[in-house]
This record gives sequence, C-alpha cells and structure tokens, in this order.
Amino acid sequence: MSMSCSRNRRQPLRLHKIIVSLSLLFASRSSSAFTSPQTLSTSSSRRNNASAIISTIASATQKTTRTTRLYANNQYDITKPTFDLLSFRPIRSDALLRYNSLNQSEPLRINLFLLMTITLLGYPLWCESVTGDLPSTLSSIGAAAAGVGCGALFNRERSRRSNQLNRMEKELNAESLEVKLPVNKAISSTRPTVTLKQLKSKRRIVALRGNREQFTNIMDALCTLRRRFVQSQTLVVLVPTDGSTKEEWGWDINQMGDSLWLADASSIEQFLEYFRELLGNDSDNQGDVSNETNLAWFALNFKGRSIASGLGEAPMILELMGQQLQPMELIDDTDAAVVPEMPVANEILECQKKFYNVLTSSSDKEAMEAIFSNEKMQEVNEVIEAGGRIDAWEICLLEDARPANMVIADQDVFISSPTLAYSTCIEFPPNTGIDGATLLASQRWARETENDEWKLELHQTIPWAAGTRAGGTLRCDCRGCVALTSKPEKRTFGGLIG
Repeated sequence: MSMSCSRNRRQPLRLHKIIVSLSLLFASRSSSAFTSPQTLSTSSSRRNNASAIISTIASATQKTTRTTRLYANNQYDITKPTFDLLSFRPIRSDALLRYNSLNQSEPLRINLFLLMTITLLGYPLWCESVTGDLPSTLSSIGAAAAGVGCGALFNRERSRRSNQLNRMEKELNAESLEVKLPVNKAISSTRPTVTLKQLKSKRRIVALRGNREQFTNIMDALCTLRRRFVQSQTLVVLVPTDGSTKEEWGWDINQMGDSLWLADASSIEQFLEYFRELLGNDSDNQGDVSNETNLAWFALNFKGRSIASGLGEAPMILELMGQQLQPMELIDDTDAAVVPEMPVANEILECQKKFYNVLTSSSDKEAMEAIFSNEKMQEVNEVIEAGGRIDAWEICLLEDARPANMVIADQDVFISSPTLAYSTCIEFPPNTGIDGATLLASQRWARETENDEWKLELHQTIPWAAGTRAGGTLRCDCRGCVALTSKPEKRTFGGLIG
C-alpha cells in the first residue's frame, strides 16, 4: 500500500512535466509556420530537443518508481522492532499491529488515565490561573488522592498491555521455529521441513523441553494418547536438553509405527534458544539457573496463539485434550478398535470390555472391585486431600446413576512394559440432550508379574467433542470416583510459560 501511495504522489508531477514538454513541442511547430526558411533548422532542433526531454522524463520517472519500490521494500519491514514508549522497550511492529487491531479502547483508556494523573497531581500549579482562586488544603489533598488513584489505574492498564504485547511477541517469534513433519513411510521417506508459521490453520503444536529422565516419565502419557493427537491434528515436538534419543526414552517402534503425531525439531539449538527466551535465561537477562533443567512446555492452537504452558510439572495431557485439543475428525460409535499386533493388547481389550460391561449394566459392587487393583491412586488422593468428595462404587452403580446403554468405540492400547499397559476409547453416552456429545476415556492397567491378571488402577474420562470445551473430568480407582470441574478462565494476559 505504501508503494502505491508513492506512485500516486509522483504522478501529477510527471504529468505536469510531460504537458510542459508537449507544449514546447506544439509551440515550436506553430512558430515554424511563420518563420523564414533560414530558421527551419532551428525549429527542427527544437523538436528534437523536446523529444529528448520527453524520453528523459519517462526514463527518469521509471527509474524513480523502481527506486521507490526498492526503498519501500527495504524500509517497511513489519517484523522490525519499534520503540514503545509505554512499555519503554523495543517491540516487534507486527505485535503492535496485532495489539492495536484487537484492542480498540485500551490505548484510549491508558492515555486518559495518564492525562488525568498529570492533571490532578498538577492541580496546585494550574488552579489559580484557571479558577482565579488559590487551591485550598482540602482540595489539594483530594486532587492528590485522585491523581494517585488514576496513576494506579494507568499502571494497571499499562502492565496488562505490556503482558499482552510480550505474549504476542513470543507467539510471533515461535513462527520461525522449524520442524520435520512425520510422514507415512509407505508413501514417502522424505520428511519435509516447515516453519510453525506454515503450519497455521493446519496443525496444533505441543512442544516440550526436558532431559532423558523427564521425557521417560512423560512418554507413557504421550504414547497412550497418540491416536487422539492425530484425531485432533496436533503435533508433539520433543526437545532434549542432553542429546538423548527417543529410544532412550522408552520408544517402541513396533507399537508407534509412523507416529504421525510426533514431529522432530529441525534444529535442537533453535528450540532451546527459544525456550531460554521464554524463561528469561538468555545472556541479556540472567534468570533462575534451575529453569535450564526443569521441564518446560507450551501449546499453540491453529492460529499460532498460546493456549497453555508450564514449567517444572508435566502437562496433564488428558485435561489438555478436553480443554484445548478437541477432535477434528468425525468419530462414529461403530469405529473399530486399533491395537498393535501383540497378544497382550487383546488381553487389555478384553479387560476393558469387562469393565464397561459392569459399569453400564450391573449394580454389583463386588464385580467392579474385582476388576480394580487395591492400590489407592495419587490422582484420586490429591482431589480428596483438596476437599473433594468421593462417591463409592455402590453409589456410582445405582440404576439411576450408572451410564446405562453407553457405547464405546475406537479403542486402542499401549503396552508400556510386561506389567504396565494403557487403553483409551471414545464413550458415546445416550440421552445426553446434546448431539455429538462424546467423552475420551483412559485406563491404566498393572500386574505384579507376567503370569498375573491385569488389574485396573485408574479410570479417567473427560468430555471430548469438536467445538466444545470440557467442563470437568472424572477420576476413579478402587474406592470410587471423584469429579473435578474447570474454573473460569482468568484474564491474566499471560501465556507461553510467563
């Protein structure tokens, strides 16, 4: 747009010069009719000079336009930092542009608070010249108090604006990160390298930074929900800080296959540098040294906006699925199970089927307790310790309480070890009053030895449907079930860890 404006401003000047030149040419032709033969050579010379002027003007205009275009391309870099007076630091121009387009009234409110602060605090200086009276002690105190209040409001709004701009800058900086996309090896062996900006509107992103031990601890949770990542069009990027590999984290290629949910960082150092920027551990800003060793992660939606982040603790993947990573594929209650070709996987499917048979069509408490392990799970304990209520199985299995006629589909299984396994499925509860209401359920199974029976340690379910956010989740162990509800989102303007 700036280049077209430059051409439009130059257009009248160029047209004026051409008209003047044509006028000279016309004048030379007109005068030739009244000149003597001796002056014909002079008239011809004038015509040649006029033609030369026209060609010179056209050439100069073309060069000027080309020069202006190049100048505009070099001058108007939208990512170039611009010094922001309210934040008192350079900020990316595109971040400021995004902020101004999304927040129409906030800048006006900030300026009004600033103006009122200066006006009220300066009341003793202008009172006499404006009102003609000397300021009284009471009025000066009142004006000072009001000025301090306006100053506090100004600082609050300014801080919120700075936090928003800081988050927007981090989101825009993430666009340059490059990843290697997973591919179906039966079709192609070449993994394309793309930036996160190119993945906008195509993929959600969950990126984690950690060491071998941290990734080993979280690998089971990620692999258990691998099918759900694909259905929600989410890519997971694991960035090791110690150079460890997937095989060292417990990666099983026989179960994972092509892993269309797992992308690799094209440059590990590029991602590590970005995480250092998020955590404030770069060379220009010395922060907490422990941040370099803590697990850190962030998640982006289809628009490249931050939806969740954390430091020190692993993300609760199932809750993140229900809140932010809803399915984008159509899931039907007739979808068949997809499990690895392992005999133990079929055992887990049978155990899962038995659990749901009791849950949906029986009030037998002893039958449910026989499926569960006797261990009390920490996931349930933390809810009870926080004041949550647990409903025993004898209450959950009452005829009016149990999910009768509920159907499950799209089951899958992940075998972590000979004594630990996970299963997931999609629940289709009847008579919910909401079309397309589905839930994502996950179970954790364990046994003492390979010869023992599988026992259910933890069952968890959460609403998981396109276009809706989960309002709560259910966790169950041998004692019964506890319910967790989500809190209303706070307008903190934060994100991307900070």
